[in-house]
Amino acid sequence: MIVGGTAVALHGYFRPSTSSDGTYTDKADLDFWYNPTYDNYYRLLDALEVLGQDVSAFREEQTPNPKKSFFRYDFDKFTLDLLPELKSDLTFKASFIKRETSYLNEIAIPFLGYDDLIADKEINSRPKDIIDLEQLKKIKKSTE
Repeated sequence: MIVGGTAVALHGYFRPSTSSDGTYTDKADLDFWYNPTYDNYYRLLDALEVLGQDVSAFREEQTPNPKKSFFRYDFDKFTLDLLPELKSDLTFKASFIKRETSYLNEIAIPFLGYDDLIADKEINSRPKDIIDLEQLKKIKKSTE
């Protein structure tokens, strides 16, 4: 499920991605929250291999912990973050039920729903999250 800045854009507020030091960047940052079951963990490793990533170290782990397996990949045009959890106390299953879906060439793309996005942004409270919150609430209020 797509979370972070791309989910913020779906809900009406677009801002450029930021690098780890907080400066704006032209490189897109895609954040995906995955349900951290063992089956999904190994499916994710399969998908990363298809993308040309070496995941052999993860496959060789004696006791993998999908609930703590965060992945970050830096590609030419975008950064990909695969998150097993969010900082808020949201559960994947409950959020997935409330997801919002967008379609691209008939492919369903799940996004974190508005209320869950707000809850997650409130917990993070980084400067960009505070701005996202203000803008999202302003947009929502103007459409009511």
